[in-house]
Amino acid sequence: MASTTTMTSWIEQLAVSLIPPTTKSTDVRKYRDSFARKIKHHTYGRTNQFAVAEKLTGLEEKLQVLNLDDVAEEIYARRMELSRHDERWIPDALDLLLHLSHKPIKYGQAERLEKFNNRKATPPPLKWADIEADDPIDHQDSIWRIPEYSDLSSDEDDIVASSVTTSPASVKQNDADGAVLDRVLDAKVTNDGLSSSLELQSAQFWNLRDETILITERQAVREALFMLIGLPTAIFTFDTRTIRHNPRYRLGRLEKETSNSILGESASLGSKIVPVRQWVRRSQAGSVMQLIQSCIQDILADFERGISLMQHDMLRETSPDGVVTLMQTLHMIKKKRMPLNAVSAIIPQLPQDDPVAALNTLHEHIDFAYTCFDTVALETLLPIFLSALRLYAKPLDRWLRQGKIESPNTFFISEKTGPRNKTTLWHDWYSLSEDDNLTPSFLKKFTRQIFATGKTAAFLHHLQPLAQDNNDNNHSLEAAIIEVTNLLQTSSISLSATLEAVLDEHLRILLATTTSSLKHTLNTNCGLTRLLDAFDCLYLAKDGAILDTIETRTFSQIDRCAEIWNDRFLVAESLTQAYQHIPCIDAASITIESSYTSSRSMEARRRSVKILGSMTLHYHLPWAVANIIPLSSIVSYQRIALTLAQMRRAKYVLERRAYWYVGNIPLGSQNRDQRLAQTVYAALAGFVNILYAHITACTIEPMTRDMRLSLIASATGSVDDMIAVHGRYIRDLELACLCSPRVKPLRDAMVSVLDLCIRFADLVSMSSPTLAALERSRKGSTDCEASSFISARSQRQRRRRRGRSHAQNDESSSSEDDDEDEDGDGMGEGYSTFILVGDTTVVREIATIREEFNMHVPFLMAGLRGVARSSREVGEGLELLADSLDGLFPRKRDHLY
Repeated sequence: MASTTTMTSWIEQLAVSLIPPTTKSTDVRKYRDSFARKIKHHTYGRTNQFAVAEKLTGLEEKLQVLNLDDVAEEIYARRMELSRHDERWIPDALDLLLHLSHKPIKYGQAERLEKFNNRKATPPPLKWADIEADDPIDHQDSIWRIPEYSDLSSDEDDIVASSVTTSPASVKQNDADGAVLDRVLDAKVTNDGLSSSLELQSAQFWNLRDETILITERQAVREALFMLIGLPTAIFTFDTRTIRHNPRYRLGRLEKETSNSILGESASLGSKIVPVRQWVRRSQAGSVMQLIQSCIQDILADFERGISLMQHDMLRETSPDGVVTLMQTLHMIKKKRMPLNAVSAIIPQLPQDDPVAALNTLHEHIDFAYTCFDTVALETLLPIFLSALRLYAKPLDRWLRQGKIESPNTFFISEKTGPRNKTTLWHDWYSLSEDDNLTPSFLKKFTRQIFATGKTAAFLHHLQPLAQDNNDNNHSLEAAIIEVTNLLQTSSISLSATLEAVLDEHLRILLATTTSSLKHTLNTNCGLTRLLDAFDCLYLAKDGAILDTIETRTFSQIDRCAEIWNDRFLVAESLTQAYQHIPCIDAASITIESSYTSSRSMEARRRSVKILGSMTLHYHLPWAVANIIPLSSIVSYQRIALTLAQMRRAKYVLERRAYWYVGNIPLGSQNRDQRLAQTVYAALAGFVNILYAHITACTIEPMTRDMRLSLIASATGSVDDMIAVHGRYIRDLELACLCSPRVKPLRDAMVSVLDLCIRFADLVSMSSPTLAALERSRKGSTDCEASSFISARSQRQRRRRRGRSHAQNDESSSSEDDDEDEDGDGMGEGYSTFILVGDTTVVREIATIREEFNMHVPFLMAGLRGVARSSREVGEGLELLADSLDGLFPRKRDHLY
């Protein structure tokens, strides 16, 4: 049995075959379902496969009895073939065939079966003999006579009956003549017929060999017209790329050379059409190439339609002058072939399935036609180019509006595959192809603009995935092409100039609109402005009061040599508490990174402002803002913040420690020693204050203000412009703050001066008892610890030793705590770690600091002026800083020593 699905399909096919073709589709479905339902619910017995086999065996035996062994053998072979198959539907099919069969031996042919079926249904045709047998006709009756009307008769009743012109006897004679003619035509070829066949072959002149065949003008024109529409002819032979005329044929009225020249010109015209026909037969996969091919087919069809009209005129003999000549026909064909000439010129440069090359070719030929005022080429190629360009622009418009790429293999913008990070969407997800063959020549000027517009649209799509697509079709590539089409109809400006101007206008407006939407989204939803405000507070020292609160604790811990001064959890908690009430800062986004890369002790590391580099502040950025402010800019912010912190560190030690000691503690036995210390202090404090004030007030503040204005300005037309504005700002700011690797020697000199501030504070902050202990150690002690200022760590170690020796005595413990308090909070503060080497004194060390200061500052001023001359953007600020330092520290000064 056949499967249910197969049976259902067969039933539907059978029902459809029985329904008249003019039936409505709704009625067809109704009849088909009714037919299938009646068959399925009809009660009938299942096919007995054994009964079918017995019927076939009986039929085979019956054929053998009827002496039809060949037919019986055929049935036997097919039965054996069917036995090797186990399809369930075979018994059903055999049973159907057995039921439909009727005397298969007698009606073995289809024609006989058809006659059998129509024997009772269709009556035999009625003949005149049958009619006459039933009702004989009197042929002598006057009804069969044809009246003759004479012009001489004036009376309608005067009818002269003529003799019978057509009698039944004459009709029979005509029938007999026709039968004889039919027998002659249907008879087999005899000897006389063979001679007639030879005469017929001799009349076929085109089969003759090695003989010159004379043809008429009409024959030549007919053959030429057939050749031009691509039909095979006898006069013209088709090769792969060319058409040649057969030299055996010659126009009867012309000489051989003239005839060959005219026929050769006809073949040349046809040869120029052959490449067009071959190109339109090629298979094109791309839609743009298919459109170009369709347009060229229409031009070819128009040409062939004109040839057909010429053939019609020749057949109807409706020539204007009544004469048909091949020269005249060729002249008319040349006029009709002018659009094909323009197409034939571009066909060799149209590769298969390369829309970019096709558009470039059309564009170049149209420009050349404008230059040469070739109106036919313009009217032919310009519609093809504009139609193909509109179709090519559809995926470009989708990229410009939605940021989506179609057919990346033929698109000049590629999309990164694999895992991607949204923080690099603008920089890494999309890229311009390096293959120039993927970009049309007339669009290469706008590739960057198209690339930026599409990336902006993709940016917006990822920021607002549920937003509706921009349906404004007033500014797009397709709208630009439509505008170009309208302008070219009334303007004489070339296609290149018109297309370039219109594309530039549309792309500029589209980019500005998309960028404006993205700017609004970045400022409102992503908080770009708020983030820049946070950077001003965290990195650029905008709020000095909060920084003073945080750094006072940090610098105090550094001076006490506390190893936990840069503990990332404690520092992060301190920053969170300090900035929790600032609206622009999200305290949860602040993280601290601490590093311990130096092998030196805390006492040694605290002597330099470089120790602050072991703690870095990070602020989490949303992925959208991270595309505008990359990681490299964050590193620059951190370097600027470190430089400002180092300056504040130097100011801290000078103002909080050195200022009081210089004014109240005598440093030597003579007054000039005290004046030396005060002079050095004034120089160091003036340097730090001028440097910090210039960087914060004269550099960071105006540059940041200008950057903010540029970001929101209408001149910033794309995200690339926004990134460039901020990147230029951070580079200039880093250079102006002396943090750039370009000015590393100047930064080293500045850091050296800042280290001198800590060194000076350590020298002047020593208490009188400490100085006395130092003098005693020089006279007789060889203890290494006594030869230097008592450090905080050495004091702690000494207190621990005293604590262990007096651990059992409570009073000693309490007195030890008192001593610790005195050492830790007394006049000397106990955290000067500067080491004096050799037979030096504090006054000499201060003099050395002055000498080093006078060495670094002139170098720094000279370097600032040198960099200012080569830096146009920040040169004026660097020159101003150099002048400020030069005014405070003139080169010629009266030295005390």
